[in-house]
Amino acid sequence: TRGVFAGGQSGSAPNYDEYDTIDYITIASVGNATDFGDLTVQRWFAGPGGSSTRAVFGGGVSNPAGNHNTIDYITVASTGDATDFGDLTTASGYIAGCSSSVRQVFGGGYTPSAVNVLQYVTIASAGNATDFGDLLDTTAYATGTSNNIRGVIVGDLNPAATDVIQYITIASTGNSADFGNLRNVGH
Repeated sequence: TRGVFAGGQSGSAPNYDEYDTIDYITIASVGNATDFGDLTVQRWFAGPGGSSTRAVFGGGVSNPAGNHNTIDYITVASTGDATDFGDLTTASGYIAGCSSSVRQVFGGGYTPSAVNVLQYVTIASAGNATDFGDLLDTTAYATGTSNNIRGVIVGDLNPAATDVIQYITIASTGNSADFGNLRNVGH
């Protein structure tokens, strides 16, 4: 029913304006975003995901604090500020996120170099992230997408943009596998 957007930054280095804002839209109707509440920490490039009930945001970057290990969650159907969910295994920004209705998986990130870490949480219960496995290679600035079975992590900027597509089976832990390649190099 709702699309939710959280955090962000504007401006240019080193003087970024950072946001803890959470906005939402009603997907079935056009119109401007409405204020939902605030994240627990101002940041951008947090790994997004969740279920139809909860949205989860993990990690992120802020200046000058650097990378965060914070995981926040909200209940999508009701507005309000985010609540602390737990912590990532590694403080990281530029994380890809993918989820089923049960698990949220965070992939890759930047810590201050790209990592191959996959970590997950169970969406319905708060707690710290647990190791899921490893990506094929160190990955940052990637994009994640998923259905209820498979998570796909696309692209990379490590240190140059790549065409890598990799996937995981969300219900079982393990390393990612090669899915194929993008038509163009990108992140």
